[in-house]
Amino acid sequence: MLSRALDDSYPPEVRANVTWLTTSRVAANTVYRYIVPFLAVVAKGLHAQVGHIGLALTISELGGLSASRIGRLADRGSHRAMMVAGLTGLAVGSGIIALSRGLAVFGVGLVVLALSKLVFDISLTGWVATHVPAPSRGRVIGIVESGWAGGLFIGVTLLGTVTAIWSWRWAYALGVVLLAATAVTSWIRLPADQPRVARRVESTPGRRTTAPTWWFVIAMGMMLFAISAIFVLLGPWLSDEHHVGATGLTVVAFGLGIFELVSSTSAARLTDRWGGWVSVTRGGSLIVPAAVALALGHRWLAIGLGAFVLLTLGFEYAIVSSMSVATSLVPGAPGAGVGLMITTNTIGRASGIALATWLYDHHGLAVATWPAAVAAGAAIVALGTGARRRRA
Repeated sequence: MLSRALDDSYPPEVRANVTWLTTSRVAANTVYRYIVPFLAVVAKGLHAQVGHIGLALTISELGGLSASRIGRLADRGSHRAMMVAGLTGLAVGSGIIALSRGLAVFGVGLVVLALSKLVFDISLTGWVATHVPAPSRGRVIGIVESGWAGGLFIGVTLLGTVTAIWSWRWAYALGVVLLAATAVTSWIRLPADQPRVARRVESTPGRRTTAPTWWFVIAMGMMLFAISAIFVLLGPWLSDEHHVGATGLTVVAFGLGIFELVSSTSAARLTDRWGGWVSVTRGGSLIVPAAVALALGHRWLAIGLGAFVLLTLGFEYAIVSSMSVATSLVPGAPGAGVGLMITTNTIGRASGIALATWLYDHHGLAVATWPAAVAAGAAIVALGTGARRRRA
């Protein structure tokens, strides 16, 4: 179905599998994204504070520091095998969480989930990068990355419905079934043939990571700090300040997922046309006003939700566009480039979640939101500096 968006200039194996790749992305993102809007619900079920769950999330995010190594392994090995391994690990992590009765086991499940998601994401992006030349890569990545939105408005909505009827444990149990089926189908369906685009470039003494590359990955780390610091507070804000229950959280997740889909499909159409750096900057520029609006207007539900909509539109467009840039950061090694970006993103996400949840528990949402606004502004400055260095 999604292959209709790709003309005959794209390899046949890409057109034949783009729909399934997107479907598998939906399945992976479903269990990974479920925790954020339902963070307060899970915390209550484990008899823990929001800050405790935030600490568990922070620890799980630190697994992303291994992203560069995973990226290099993906460039040398089989992308299909690593994608299946990632999906299998996601199923195992979901099962551990579903069976957990305390914060420690729950945290172990989150770590397995985060590491497995990392393996899957890097391998999937590497598969696309090794089959599609860089000038045409943004469209395919944009289509596949719509699975991030689908994971929210389809997957999380489904798990949220299960939560409203039964419990969050049953939601993760359903995730186990979905991911196991996706892993088996991916192994059967995806081709094991050699890619059409060269996957490796032998290292040479003159090959190095350039200054613009570092400016870009640092900017993305700060942007992920801002995004994570705000989104981790969505569930607690709605539950604590506006008394929204599991059904209401499901509705909000569905609505934000629709806006994410709009943004990711826009990135699929425009990233190759505008260029990756420009697209990331334009998307990221919406995060600052969104953070300020939430800090000042969180007492009013309509204003707060509007801020989250603006944040969703901006971050989704920026993140989808950034994946296209990341595949070209290290010449001939798309997995290494994606891994490098994810490493800095990990530092940003982990520190954003830890700081925001601590500030929320001790000072409330307004104070917890301001660091995100500052970080997002710094990210835009860093992107501008890197772009000027790149043109020089």
